[in-house]
Amino acid sequence: MMRSFFIRCGLLSVLALSACQTTEPLPSKRGNPEILWDNWGVPHIVAVQERDAFYAFGWAQMRSHADLLLKLYAMARGRGAEYFGEDYLSADRSVRLLGIPALAEQWYQEQESGFKDNLSAFAAGINDFAQRHPEAVSDQVKAVLPVTPQDIIAHTTRVMTVFTAGISECGAVLPGFDFNNQPPGSNGWALGAKFSSSGHTMLLANPHLSWHGMETLFEAHLLMPDLNLYGAALVGSPVLQIAFNDHLGWTHTVNPIDGCDLYRLKLAGNHLSDGYWLDGVVHDFALSSETIRILRADGRIDSEVLTIRRAMQGPIIDHAGEILSVRLALLETQLLNGMNRQWWEMGRATNLEKFQEILSGGHLALFNVIYADADKNIMLAFNGIIPQRSTGDAFFWRKTLAGDDSRLIWKQAHYYQDLPKVINPDSGWVQNSNGAPWYMTLPRLDKNQYPENIAIDVTNNRELQSLRMLAAQQKMSFEAVIAAKHSTHSLAADQLLDDLLSVARVSNDPLLHQAAAVMNQWDRQYLAESRGARLFSLWFAKWIELTIAKATEVNPSYVFTPDQLLGSRFYLRPFDSSEPLITPSGLANKPLALTALRESISQLLAETGELDVSWGEVARLRRDGIDLPGNGADTDLGVFREIVYEPDVDGKLRSFYGDSFIAVVEFSKPMRAQVLVTYGNATQPQVFETSSQLHLSAKQQLRPAWRSQNEIESNVQFREFLSYDTLDIYENRTR
Repeated sequence: MMRSFFIRCGLLSVLALSACQTTEPLPSKRGNPEILWDNWGVPHIVAVQERDAFYAFGWAQMRSHADLLLKLYAMARGRGAEYFGEDYLSADRSVRLLGIPALAEQWYQEQESGFKDNLSAFAAGINDFAQRHPEAVSDQVKAVLPVTPQDIIAHTTRVMTVFTAGISECGAVLPGFDFNNQPPGSNGWALGAKFSSSGHTMLLANPHLSWHGMETLFEAHLLMPDLNLYGAALVGSPVLQIAFNDHLGWTHTVNPIDGCDLYRLKLAGNHLSDGYWLDGVVHDFALSSETIRILRADGRIDSEVLTIRRAMQGPIIDHAGEILSVRLALLETQLLNGMNRQWWEMGRATNLEKFQEILSGGHLALFNVIYADADKNIMLAFNGIIPQRSTGDAFFWRKTLAGDDSRLIWKQAHYYQDLPKVINPDSGWVQNSNGAPWYMTLPRLDKNQYPENIAIDVTNNRELQSLRMLAAQQKMSFEAVIAAKHSTHSLAADQLLDDLLSVARVSNDPLLHQAAAVMNQWDRQYLAESRGARLFSLWFAKWIELTIAKATEVNPSYVFTPDQLLGSRFYLRPFDSSEPLITPSGLANKPLALTALRESISQLLAETGELDVSWGEVARLRRDGIDLPGNGADTDLGVFREIVYEPDVDGKLRSFYGDSFIAVVEFSKPMRAQVLVTYGNATQPQVFETSSQLHLSAKQQLRPAWRSQNEIESNVQFREFLSYDTLDIYENRTR
């Protein structure tokens, strides 16, 4: 609902720019926060005080994502089933089992007083928006209101717990804490001055996440007297988590840390009440209970009592007949209580020394930190709350552990100073695409310099493609980084296609010859116009499926894990960590590859009636009624531009995961920055129109990040003047 309207140069007081005429009186309280919404739905928040900036950020997230935000907060309370039905019950049980709501209450009380005020302001912005604009919030989620600061901490704790458990063995035993076979991914580069054509450092931020739900990113801009901070946050976060200011910037990539362990407990009798063995002594479980309310389909509210048992290692789960205990480092060490404050302080840092001092707090649960600054420094730090384990390698700790040996119960996390990192390497660049830290630059790091259980030595084809692209250059321009970010070239095609074509050509099957001709003409890209891309991707998936099936036939106990994909079961010349630029290559089993090709031909002809169908005809960028030819593909195909597609109801493939927030930043004067939120910056119906960013994604384009007064004022669609103390809300629509 619109209230009073007026036009104002909203950046004047903060940026100390020249005066401008106003046509209506200004709000009586000076220094109130303002939000200028641009053509793309990005909020530019202008504030003098920190708490005002947090208040406006909460308000802005509600305008763009109210229903999603409130649903996520309900789940963080462990009350999703109460508000939304029994489909949320299993996730509620996991949240209560891990004690997340209780930890949130404790950690809120332990916050530094100033940051506690900021969290309260963020919650107030959420609640005040809902009070002022009830029509903008669906009735289904209104019961979640009001939001508390504890909800914010519970939500960010739950999100990081899902990330940590979901990339480890623990996700499989914690309902609601896995990623449905599509774990989060990311690309990140920092390029030094000597590797940059302009002589200025550059940063590429490129997380790959689901386009729905908890992993949705929100782009925003904060302007304060001493801060010009631009970036993105997962919806519900009170702070920007990937960002850059006038001095420095950072991005995150998901790193293969093991922050969660499973222990198989040895019961002392036939019942849980008999206790469990530890070091030859019987111990009782610590008992507590939680009551969970459940909204049934017929509208009834039921409740169940969840009995929670804890062993020395952590809470226990009865999984597939085994009594397991789950131990999560981010919940056991108390470090996570400083996470949101640490991200906020990272955004306020102005140099590498201060930035590293902040990182040394060790409050981020996981993620590599990839950094560049205006002083021509670059860095990649392997980061996270990683247990100090006294024995065993990384693969040992990925298995279910003996629960009767207290020596396997770790107590401390590694210090930031002890974790792998590279600062200003001779190569001139650092990179990560979700592989082990040893490949963050070339020459690779010596993993023997670090504990053998700090990380599994794994990589993937997308990271190998990243390494090859960087190693092939002497210098890169800003434009070249943008072009490389959008590369759809398939490394898997380079590794395997020649062998596949050779065996197809010597066969007696005309369809195999026809398929070979199509793939021989293919440009080895996943562009919309690429013909042969769909046939190769079908073959690739069938080849993996048949290889796994053959291994299982030979050994029924065989279990495939993604780290095997570059190994000898698949490749004639498997991946060699000493030669990451030229391995793996070749088909390990050519007859099996030919069988996979025959099956792929049959499937594609049944689906489309032709073998040379273009990629964009099958793969579609779809969102909110928009339907465009797609580009990009997934990690295993070795495509740097990761967009993952799933079957849609019409037989096409629709985009659902991959490139989300993208930023390419050059720390020049003036700074250059191009950005994109592939799926758009709102899930909530807007009171103002915004352009669709999916159209830019289809064209493999980014857009300027508007950070100056002139840029913002020239592109304002809608502005709001807020007052945290008085709730006087002024709105103005600008055309």
